[in-house]
Order: sequence, then C-alpha cells, then structure tokens
Amino acid sequence: MSDGDQLTDLGRIDLTIHTHKNVAQSGVLTINYDESDRQGVGGEGTEERVQQRESVTSTEAEYGNWRSPITSKMAVEEENTVVEPPHLDPITGYVFWCEELDGRGVVFHYDPENGEVVRWTPYNYDVRTRVHEYGGGSFTVHNNSLFFSNGLDGAIYRQEGPQGTPTRLTNTKNRRYADGTYNEKLNTLFYVVEDHGEGKGDGKNGVVMVDASTGREKVLISHADFFASPRVSQDGKKLVWVQWNLPNMPWDENRMFVAQVTNGELAIIKFFQHGSMMMPSFDQNDELFYVHDSTGWWNLYRVTRRGFENNLTPETQEVGWPVWRLGRKAYDINPRLGAREAVVICGHDLTVVDLASLNRRVIKTGYNTYSLGVAYSLTGQKVYVVAGDGVRSSRLVEVEMATGLTREVRGDQPPTPPVDMAYLSPPTLIQFPTTQADFAYGYLYMPKNPDFHAPTGSKPPLVVRVHGGPTAAAQSVLNLRYQFLTSRGFAILDVDYRGSSGYGKLYRNKLNEMWGVYDVEDVLAGASHLVEQRLVDKEKLGIEGRSVAAYTALSALTIPGSIFTAGASYWGVSDPEMLATMNTSKLKRHYLEALIGNLDRHKDRYVTRSPLRNHQRLHVPVIFFHGSEDKVVPSDQAKGLYDLLKSKGLPTAFMLFPGEGHGLISCENEAKALEAEFFFFTQVFNITAADAISDVKISNLELWRNERMNGKWRKIEERTTSIGE
Repeated sequence: MSDGDQLTDLGRIDLTIHTHKNVAQSGVLTINYDESDRQGVGGEGTEERVQQRESVTSTEAEYGNWRSPITSKMAVEEENTVVEPPHLDPITGYVFWCEELDGRGVVFHYDPENGEVVRWTPYNYDVRTRVHEYGGGSFTVHNNSLFFSNGLDGAIYRQEGPQGTPTRLTNTKNRRYADGTYNEKLNTLFYVVEDHGEGKGDGKNGVVMVDASTGREKVLISHADFFASPRVSQDGKKLVWVQWNLPNMPWDENRMFVAQVTNGELAIIKFFQHGSMMMPSFDQNDELFYVHDSTGWWNLYRVTRRGFENNLTPETQEVGWPVWRLGRKAYDINPRLGAREAVVICGHDLTVVDLASLNRRVIKTGYNTYSLGVAYSLTGQKVYVVAGDGVRSSRLVEVEMATGLTREVRGDQPPTPPVDMAYLSPPTLIQFPTTQADFAYGYLYMPKNPDFHAPTGSKPPLVVRVHGGPTAAAQSVLNLRYQFLTSRGFAILDVDYRGSSGYGKLYRNKLNEMWGVYDVEDVLAGASHLVEQRLVDKEKLGIEGRSVAAYTALSALTIPGSIFTAGASYWGVSDPEMLATMNTSKLKRHYLEALIGNLDRHKDRYVTRSPLRNHQRLHVPVIFFHGSEDKVVPSDQAKGLYDLLKSKGLPTAFMLFPGEGHGLISCENEAKALEAEFFFFTQVFNITAADAISDVKISNLELWRNERMNGKWRKIEERTTSIGE
C-alpha cells in the first residue's frame, strides 16, 4: 500500500509522527507495511492468509452502523501463540520454540532441510516456569536433548528425541528453574533458580549449575534479590549473569558480572554497573555481547578479548524489552565459522551488524514488529524470528538473510481467520503534544470497511485503548478485537503514554512517581488531538482498559475537565492504595513506590489519584466487566462504582462472569464481553448499529437519553463537575 493509498483511507491527516530515530515530520507514517514490501514477503512456501478484495460497491451509512464479517468469536479465538523465542540446536540444526496450546506450554522443532514441524511435549506435561512469577526461559536444547521446566511440579526434565519419554532430572523440592543454558564441555546446565524452601513466602533467588546426566545441583551464587541470563563461554571457563536488588526493577538499575568457573567455584573477573543491562552472552570467539542503556537507549555492545568495547547499534531505537519475563534475546551471533556478523531486533527493524566493519543494514522482510527473540540457522544464511504487522498476527518466520524473503513456520498453528484484507485497518504511529511541553505516541486505527462509507462531514466515534504494565508498550500487530470495532466504523487510538517502553530511557522513566497523572494526561491529550484534527466525533469519545490499564481509564473519566463521554473497565483497579496493601510478588514489591511514591510518606497522592475515592467526579456512562472469583481485584469495587453510577441516573452496566478470575479464560465469555462493550458504546453514543447484539442490561439508558434530549443532563453534568472540583 502506498502513502497515497493510505491518505485515501484516512482522509487528509496532518499529524506529527515519530520514527524512533529522532526524526519528526509532518504527514502520515504507516509503519506496518506497504504493498511493495508485501510483494517481497512471500518466497516459495509462503501462504498469504488474508485475501485481497478486488472490487466492491460501497453503501452510505453512519459510522458505527457498518456490518462486518469480523465476528466476536473470530476476534477472541486464541491462536496457538508462540510464547518462547526460537532456539537453535547447534548440533542437529533444528529450530525449537514453545507455544501456548490448550493452556499448556508445548515445544516444537522445525527441520530447515525438509520443512517438517515436529511436536515434542507429551500431553501430560506443561513446559512452563514461574520464576519471578512471570516465568520465561522454560527450555533449552542440545544435540536432540530437550531440557525443560515442567509447570506441573517445577522440576527440570530431560527428553531424548520427540518420541522420548521425559525423565525427571532435578529432585529438590519447591525449586523453580528458568533461563537455562547448556555447556557441552562441562555437560552442565546453568539456571536462574528460585528456592521456596518450605513453600511459604518469597523464594530465594540465585544461579545454579545442574549436572545434565545426574541432576546433581550446586548453587553458585545467591547474594542478590534477582538474577537473569546466566550464560557460559564455549570453553566452560567463564560465566556471565545479571543481578539486581530491591527496590529496583531490572530496567532501573542492575549489575552484570563475569566470573571464572573452576570446579563449581566462581572468581569474579569483572563487573559492570550503572544503568540497565540485559541479555549477555559469549560468542564462539569468547567475546562478550550485552545490551545496555548507557546512551539513553538500549543498544547492543561487544567487549572484545582485548577489552575494547563497541556500541554495535548506536541508534535512537531500543534493542530488547523490559525484563518482565526471562529468556528473551533480541540478537544472535552468526554461528558459521568465520562469519563475523550479528542479527539484531532494533526497534521496528531487523538489522544485520558486520562485526568487523561495524556497518549495519536493515533486512526488508515486510514485517515491522519483532518480539521474543531471534536465532540464526546453523548455516548462518537464515534467521528465525517472531514477527507480525498491522494485518498479520505474530508468528514464527524464517528469513533469508540475503534477500529478506520469508517463509512462515506454521507448526500446529491454525490459519489466521480468513478475513479479506480490505476490512483490516492498518495502524499509523502518531506523535501528539501533551502536558509539560512534551509529546506522547500512539497507534491510530481509522474506520475501514469496503462495503460502507460515512456521510460527508460525519466523524467516527473513538475508543482510546490503554496498555498494561505500565512499563510496557502498545503492539502494532494484527489485533482482531480492534478490527472488530474499526470494521464497524469506530476509530481506535492505542496510546503509548509517557512511561511506555520502546522510546528510550528518558521516556520510560517519566512515569516515575507520576502514574495516575502523566498516563492520564496523555490519553486525554491523544483524544483531544484527534478532535482538534477533526478526525473523530468529540461527543463520542470512549476509553477502555484492563486491570491496571483500567486504573488509567477510570482516572481519565474522573479527572476534572475530562473530555471522555463513556468508558469500559475490565476487572479494573480503581484504588491504588488497595494495590499498595496487596501481597504482591517479590519482583513488584516496590514497583508501586516507584510509580506513585511510598504510601506512608505520600498518602495524599494515593487519595487524589484514586478513581474510587473521587467517584463524585464520575459522571459519564461506564460498563464494568469482572470475574466472580477474582482474587487480585475484588469484584465489589466494580459493583460499588456501578451502584454509584446507577444511583446518579447514569447509563451503566455490570457483567459478572461466574467462575472467572482476574481475566477471562473462556473464549465464549470474551466474545460476550466484546459484544457488550460495542453494544454499550453504540447505545450511549446514540448510534443505530447494524449488528450490535448483546443481552447486557444497561441501567438508566432511556431516562438518560430523554433527559439529554431535553437539555437536562448537561446541567446535571455541569453541577456534578462543579461539586467534584
């Protein structure tokens, strides 16, 4: 798709965009793909799963009143998601990965020689780890021997071949293992270990070595609160790892150590400090590679055997992601003898670095979003990476280094729903002004449906989406939940508020002590900007969030002067003090202190930033979704806000899902929730929707509509705002 085509889809948009390279300009940037890129995507064996529509007759209908072939069931059906990055078996050349399949972690391998995909994990095993509670790095492989953490008991198992029966390797009770690596010289595995002793309280973290034959264990180091990425040199003589202590999160401040390994004893050779380091490893030449944010951006560095240090990616783009989960690796070193190059996930690019000249080139794959990790093939002529874009969900792909041609490694993944590409709205990355003379970012999805067009002069309703974390980021890969709305005539803005990852350290740190302020101001600024650009209807502005993201959404609805006219909260946090007093995981023990401040010293912040405690300022329709068995955020908080809105005469709804916890497991319930959200927004926005069907009961709807028609509700809103202020 050309820029001209995109302007036809979006109309004339005068927005400021940001390319992650400190380049700002006026106009439109569609980062997901263009048609010329997609023509080079295929290569032999690639199957395009999104059909191309050739021609269509368009009917005029109001935004929100468009029929769409994208059903709620289609939007929420789970694919077998790749959850662990690709691993190369350095002996067989097979490429391994782990998928979420029927609620379990399942390992597959791919044979580049014949294209065969083979399942390894038997049905009574679950490849998963709970180290740091978030897990990651649940398996490693060498010479057709798979070593994995079994989520059912936490132990390490060894499996010889895909038909082999896994045998238990470790026997220490209440230990968890993650982020492992195997060294052939020592026949030893090195893991991050989390020892829970009697099974109560916090686990004690460390680095452990495990004999790959006997399972005998020896803890090498355990004097820090957390550890990550233990990696051993090929000769087995050196070990590198990252560690950090509370109250830091791994992206705040940590240290990296290199030690000599002799008979299971460590002697520190060198350590690195200041800033955030991650993903260290040694190459076959005994050179050290790692990611560091000393420039203000996570860049890839190399330390040569002579001690010289090179920044291999001196870009204003991020290499890697916040270490919520272990085992990810945003780069790999070519294993072919004599090949001196690295492949790096650098922002939205897949970049090759010549390790001799330090020259860089971008591989044009047609994808723009890479996640989890990347691995070379044994020949070094191909790489394997989890990739996606605005019209394709994330999947494992094989990339030819010379040409950029890709082949999808499908495994047992079902095909992407057969949606005509003409119904898919590609995201546009925009930059917009916010408070403190600053800028924020977001992915804008405009309405798109070839069967319909809106009357001249009309503008679409907007739903602002808030990502969780909050140290995380919006993703520009195909999300059929979004397309469910955009194909029906809604616009969506997925905001990367200040504090989001992917925009450098300074941007990431801006949310420190400002959660509930900057994130709220940014979602408001994003919506205001689109209104000012005359792209959306100022009377139809919704906002939606889940869990901690719902905290931002609810805060944006209760802030004085809010421009949002409706909201949706999924199992939402409405009181930050409740979070502060929860028995949370060890990893996040002091996270809230960094985001808001110490509760004892800054109680006032927790009060003023609490939607629950400022409920008197809530005077717009809101729908609430909650699981009856939610142990993280009790459903009575949402029910209390629902009752409050109901007593005010505001349209509101409360959907309680029996048996569900903090989040919906059932696809049927997810579909019901999506249908209810769409129905709720169309009703309170007074949109006659062609296919808005839901059995959700909306209280006060007709009364509220009548009062608005008679001009009474505007006075009620003004009076409520005045009281709240």
